[in-house]
Amino acid sequence: MICLLLGFFIGYLSAKYFDGMIPGIGSDNLVTDLIYMFGILLILIILYLVHIIIHEAGHLVFGLATGYSFVSFRVGSYTIIKEDGKFKSKKFNIPGTAGQCLMMPPDLKDGKYPFVIYNFGGVIMNLITSVISILSAIFIKEVVFPLNIFLVLFALAGIFAALTNGIPFKISGVANDAYNVMSIVKDEEARRGFYLQLRVNGLLSSGMRIKDMDPSLFVLEEDSDITNPLNTGIRLMEYNWHLDNMDFDRARVCMDSFIPYFDKLLPLYTYEINCERMFLELIEGCNKGFIDRLYSSELKKYIKAAKFMIGKRRILMAYEAFYNEDEQKALEHYKDLKKLYRSYPVKGEADMELMLADWIKDKIEQKNKER
Repeated sequence: MICLLLGFFIGYLSAKYFDGMIPGIGSDNLVTDLIYMFGILLILIILYLVHIIIHEAGHLVFGLATGYSFVSFRVGSYTIIKEDGKFKSKKFNIPGTAGQCLMMPPDLKDGKYPFVIYNFGGVIMNLITSVISILSAIFIKEVVFPLNIFLVLFALAGIFAALTNGIPFKISGVANDAYNVMSIVKDEEARRGFYLQLRVNGLLSSGMRIKDMDPSLFVLEEDSDITNPLNTGIRLMEYNWHLDNMDFDRARVCMDSFIPYFDKLLPLYTYEINCERMFLELIEGCNKGFIDRLYSSELKKYIKAAKFMIGKRRILMAYEAFYNEDEQKALEHYKDLKKLYRSYPVKGEADMELMLADWIKDKIEQKNKER
């Protein structure tokens, strides 16, 4: 529906304002027209990538305006963080997301915090730049080919970015900005979840460990909708709290609580949950049949795509150590994990992952001594 609406919008404007704007197009030369169209498509894709940066900048600008503070800014896997008062570049990615601006929320006031403007900041910025561009192309006579076409395409890319983030739905298994706002408005627990995820990420980025946080923060109400992505996030934080405390039994209880709702969870979360279910089985029972069912081709692709997520190295290390009993490959993943550790943007998470990797390494060494 979004593409149909955008196509109608393009067609209407093209007929009304842009007829004859591109010299040579619409001629009897099919090759020339095809070259023009492929060129336009390529430029449109590039400009959409530019709008991803503008979108994330919108979150940053409107977040700062409403009391949030900077934590990280990511486009693709290129991430900028503020560390020791200086801006530094890191590598990080989340499969299914093209960018992300994470900020530390302001302190709660009467249990409330601003979330609408922060979430819609990207959409607002896309629309502002798009409106300015298209009005310039239409009404400023001095703007001629090829600048006029560039401005129109820039506006269309921005409108597409605004629509795909301003209409509530899930893209590539990830909830968009409008879906987050809808969830927060409908569910009081989800409102707490959104705030908590931002705050915990900010604290972890500053170097604090999740095990040193108050565990009551991560307890969901009994009647909470665990399939709401923001509530799913709270339960996963509870899992990480147990993991950081090396309480694998309670960590397993957290993971098992998702099983009845798997078909209703976001795909991104099902992948994350299955990764951790596999890890817990690897380090305790190592039931190969169970692991084989979890470690599907889709999960393998997800882990491969998440190459800058340090926890995936820990899982691959455990897989080689306990499933394949290949010490050499396990230690190769350990080296990769330590390399990621030095440049990982979320220091508290990195410390937990290194602790778990060291624990796996100790188990490998202990097994060698017993032989």
